[in-house]
Amino acid sequence: MVNKELVGGVRTVCDVVETALGPFGANKLLIQRDGTVTATASSTELLDRLDVTDPAVTLLDSAASDFGDQRGDGTGSVVTLAGALLRHADRLAERGLHPTAIEQGYRAGLDIALDAIDHTARPLSSFEPSAVARTALTGTRNPQVRRSVSAQVAEAVADAGADAGERIRVVSRTGGAAAETDLVSGVVLERGPVLESMPRSRSGTGIALLSSTVDVPHAGSQLGRVSRRVEFEADSFADREALAEHESGTFTDQLRAAVDAGCGVVITERAINERVQSELAAAGVLGINRVDADELRLIARATDATVVPTLAQVTEETLGRGSVDVRRKAGRDMTFVTSDAGETVQTLFCRAPDPRTVGAFERSVEAAIASTAAAIREGRVVPGGGAVEATASWEVSQQARSLSGRQQLAAEEFGEALMAVPRALATTAGLDAGRAAVRLRVARSEGRDSIGIDALAGTTADVLGELPIVEPVSLKRDVLTTATDLAVQLIRIDERLHATDLGDEEGAVEEDVPDSEAA
Repeated sequence: MVNKELVGGVRTVCDVVETALGPFGANKLLIQRDGTVTATASSTELLDRLDVTDPAVTLLDSAASDFGDQRGDGTGSVVTLAGALLRHADRLAERGLHPTAIEQGYRAGLDIALDAIDHTARPLSSFEPSAVARTALTGTRNPQVRRSVSAQVAEAVADAGADAGERIRVVSRTGGAAAETDLVSGVVLERGPVLESMPRSRSGTGIALLSSTVDVPHAGSQLGRVSRRVEFEADSFADREALAEHESGTFTDQLRAAVDAGCGVVITERAINERVQSELAAAGVLGINRVDADELRLIARATDATVVPTLAQVTEETLGRGSVDVRRKAGRDMTFVTSDAGETVQTLFCRAPDPRTVGAFERSVEAAIASTAAAIREGRVVPGGGAVEATASWEVSQQARSLSGRQQLAAEEFGEALMAVPRALATTAGLDAGRAAVRLRVARSEGRDSIGIDALAGTTADVLGELPIVEPVSLKRDVLTTATDLAVQLIRIDERLHATDLGDEEGAVEEDVPDSEAA
């Protein structure tokens, strides 16, 4: 039997996420232990901020989060479907089906559903990549913003190629409107120069990328394998003064060598010490510190630079080439790094009026990038708005009749569970979910597989019409497979055990030990 008590928390989480599905998903107020209150309709953020202690919920959270990290979109659909499959498993358990029989029926239903998705697929060439981006862009309901931003996403993905996820970065900033979102060729850093007297623009210069703190070298320090250690003992003031002058002179020599090699910008993952900032500024070098390692690697790809440990390793060969401009955006300095020397790297610079909106918008832009890249890689899409789930549900209900006994019952319930997505979209769009589901089923009986929920229009309609709602085939296949695997894993849980319960069992019989060994 399905252990309802053990997966009760999972059902609660699934119900919460289900009502946040779609562009009109309901907001949730997340109240953390420290009193921080966050309003969000993002399934990903809901799961990330949950204070989870229940093992079954932890399993759900981990699986859904991993799915989102790998695919970039679809987390809400995975959780919604998993919750629906668990609810229908309860019905089957009440009718006497064992978890093994439920799993067999679910697996059979999944095979039918995956075949239905493949048969429903259309070539991407019949639409535009921007249509995929617009479908995933649920962070705004403004038609003009959706149109312009989705076009920018499609352009960025087309330029970036197969590894678009690694070569497109999304930066968001509170202040302004979403319509001000801009596609920048290069990398945008959310920080400016470490010193106001540094230049704010360097065009066509050498860019040094460092992984450690920029500071005067300490006497006796050495990179790499140390074969001999030298210790300095400066007892007198004169000795300490001479040592400081030597270290400062060494840094000056290193800086001069870097500038002679063409260095005009220093960007480091660590800090730029205050005692060398003025010297960098005097040399006309723009210094930016505390840049994330991922950002540093992206700049390296764009400028064809090599990340080195310290300024001493900077040479003409390790320098990247490009332009660096510091601009004032939304009340703070932002640094724009552009270059034609390396790979194509782009940044979508997003704006929104408040923190909650900007966060939701940024996440939807990231989802749009991932979905568009997946669609371009595969070259096929399926109707969105719950249409493909409704088609898969219909096909499962038809073909399940050919199965026998308990497996047929479980497969039929699997097909019913697939309607959870279109029902949730209809509910959040303000429609009658029951009537919407009936209309979708009638359309399938008539051979119309593109009728789905147009949430923005607030109706059931042909989602492949003037503004098509389409999603990548691979994403839909992965959502169904992951949700089924997760549900089956939870269905088969029959007991919760603590690892410590498995040792030192009560009543364990001690082995007889000879007196000589006991002594």
